[in-house]
Amino acid sequence: MSRPLIFIFTGTGGAGRKTTAHRIGQELGIEHVLSTTTRLPREKEYPDKDYHYVSPAAFEQMQEQQLLIENVRIGPVWYGIRYQELNSKLRSGKHVYLILNSEGASVFKKLYPEQVVRIFLYVSKPAVRERLEAKGRPDAVIEQYLDLYTEEVVYRTQCEHVIENMDLNRTLDKIREAIQSHL
Repeated sequence: MSRPLIFIFTGTGGAGRKTTAHRIGQELGIEHVLSTTTRLPREKEYPDKDYHYVSPAAFEQMQEQQLLIENVRIGPVWYGIRYQELNSKLRSGKHVYLILNSEGASVFKKLYPEQVVRIFLYVSKPAVRERLEAKGRPDAVIEQYLDLYTEEVVYRTQCEHVIENMDLNRTLDKIREAIQSHL
């Protein structure tokens, strides 16, 4: 049996990575590996469903004990993936998916070059603004997303699959096709 694959949903902020990843993961029976974060849950987010929420002190302790495969700081917030969670799912033979920024996706590609498949999702910069405004995000948060857009969108040239997410159903079809091509 071949080794389980690690599908990484990456791309520009506001491109719908979480929505599409969760839908496809559920449909295809691919296990989600949660990120651990020091930020507070947003509206409609739940502990141990969307993220593992921990205090900055607990996160620092995980870093010191080398319990995280990768970790990244975005503004004042830390994110990371726990070795134990990933490895337990991979040992059981299950394909997994993660939702990561480009930095995290690059780390995983270096560590698991034969297993990682990166799916880069993006929308236009004006669409990012529209989506975030529709979600009621504060202007300061929207500006942070837009400031990172150019840096994030350049990463697509390094990914195995690049998909523009303007229509959810079409995007899901393209992701489904991309994933099936590796199974």
